[in-house]
This record gives sequence, C-alpha cells and structure tokens, in this order.
Amino acid sequence: MAKLTRLKGIAPRLDTSSAKIPPKTADANYHTASWRDLREQCLVRDGFVCQLALPGCTHTASIADHIVSRHNGGADDLSNLRAVCRSCDNRLKENHLGERRGRA
Repeated sequence: MAKLTRLKGIAPRLDTSSAKIPPKTADANYHTASWRDLREQCLVRDGFVCQLALPGCTHTASIADHIVSRHNGGADDLSNLRAVCRSCDNRLKENHLGERRGRA
C-alpha cells in the first residue's frame, strides 16, 4: 500500500478540460423533406427488411443506407439506397477492431 501512495504523488495529472469532443451533428440534408420522402420510398421498396443481414441482424430496417457513400461521390437517389437495420448499419460502419469508422 505504501508503494501506491508514493506513486500517487508522482503520477502525471492530465488536464482534459480542453480536450472536449464536439457533439456529432447530422448533415443538414438529412433534415429536409425530400430526404425524408426518399428514405421512406427506400424502406417501403425493401419492405422494411434489412438488405444486409449481417451477424446480429434484427431484420427490421429503419435506416436508408447509401450503397456508395455521399462522401465517396454516391448520389441521393433510390438506386443508391438500401434499407438496413440499426445493428447492421453500426456493424457496417465499424473497422476490423470494432471501432466506429468515419471522417476525421
């Protein structure tokens, strides 16, 4: 126990107050009426059934996922969308270490 007390005074103290992560904000496009209509068309077309069916799939789709992401030049049209469940959407966006992928 004496060792821990001694190390406690030596351990560096990190100031994390300035290292705040900003809250994630959705692209404004996803708040438009045209996107909501397109999303609904995609989900109805696919019968609200997940098109990925990855391990852990719930099979009930609630997300319109871009096949080719908008970031990579994919279009916002029905031919580039597929219905997916939340579980598959999260799994699809994870890297091989289970960490969430995304743009920096």
